[in-house]
Amino acid sequence: MNRKLIAFLAMFALAGSAAFAQTATKYFVAHQGGYVGAATVTVGKSSDVVSAAIEEWQGPGGWAENNSADGKAIVDGAVVRVPDPFANLASKDPEITGYTFYILNDPTGKGPAVWSQFTPGAAGFTRPARQWERDFEGLMSNPLRAAAYVKAAREDSLVNVKIDGLKVTVGKKASETVHYGAMNKADKNANYMPLTKDSIGYRYNYNAMVTFFKAHPTADFAAATFQKVKLSPVENKNIDANAKTADYTVATDDVYVIADVVTGATYSDYQHYSLELQTAYKMAIADVLVKF
Repeated sequence: MNRKLIAFLAMFALAGSAAFAQTATKYFVAHQGGYVGAATVTVGKSSDVVSAAIEEWQGPGGWAENNSADGKAIVDGAVVRVPDPFANLASKDPEITGYTFYILNDPTGKGPAVWSQFTPGAAGFTRPARQWERDFEGLMSNPLRAAAYVKAAREDSLVNVKIDGLKVTVGKKASETVHYGAMNKADKNANYMPLTKDSIGYRYNYNAMVTFFKAHPTADFAAATFQKVKLSPVENKNIDANAKTADYTVATDDVYVIADVVTGATYSDYQHYSLELQTAYKMAIADVLVKF
């Protein structure tokens, strides 16, 4: 550990003596853009990590109501509503002001379908001229929008809507139409990427990633490599309510190795999430030293 870091941590410990802990959250667009992430880290008096967590909330494609003729798929024209601190503030309609509307936009029927901003005009809502303009993941790259989305997901205030001219009719909540069992993929009750005979699945991967980060928050996560490792996850229903670890039978798995310590996480997404956690860690330390 270099002298600068030692001096900084000593100063941090002194600053932290006035408060037990400091928490910071870093918002980000997750998993190839279809999700909104929140990395939250709490640090203690000596820069230790008291707690760390990643939330990965489904985007519209994970919870929009099926609107195909047979009710089994989401097709062009599905619309959802999301709280947005910048959206439609001049509108006098309480069902419009402070919200962004996203429409599954595939006007040619040839794909790719994109969740694009659906904007109220003088006579009705209009799609963007180009379907990828003002798309969901692009707008969510603004951390204030992402924070509003995560707050709405936690509070279950994301809703499906129907549009007729300028009339907005609110339909089912995201929790009623979510396709993966839970809005947050890290939730123990989610069924996204389940444990199988060949993979420890999302939630055991997630647990391994967070456990490693808490012990090694200053690791060089950009320097991760893959190694073949035998994994033996211990069954815990608080990690994954639906998984039976005995079902995982693969002899070895491609496991991320960071700073010569096996994490157990087997997907590149976890390298990204570790970097987001590390940023939140830096933010929490900064918040102790400087009040923003």
